[in-house]
Amino acid sequence: MNRRFVVGTMVMAAALFSAQGVYAAPASNLAPLHTASKTKLVKFTLRNDSHATVTVKAGDTQMSLEPGKPMQVALPEGQQIIALQATAAGPAGSVVATVSQEYGGNTVVLQ
Repeated sequence: MNRRFVVGTMVMAAALFSAQGVYAAPASNLAPLHTASKTKLVKFTLRNDSHATVTVKAGDTQMSLEPGKPMQVALPEGQQIIALQATAAGPAGSVVATVSQEYGGNTVVLQ
């Protein structure tokens, strides 16, 4: 009787710990390889074709675009360019463009 009790207790303890081990988080905290890659910078030109100065924000950078003057920019892919003031195209805070590889080497015109 005593042996059965000890063996039964050990089996129950093993069953309890194995159930927790199945749902436990992995022991290693290594980052996946696809997240360690660098984001690509896209180089393109912004040009303001309106009659007033337009202020836009890309990330933490604010840029003032003078009428008719182009500005060379290099931004990471997926970055949003946001108008900080109302324009003919939309209200203040609206997304002017989202940077993609298609913009590389081209001119984005703001009207």
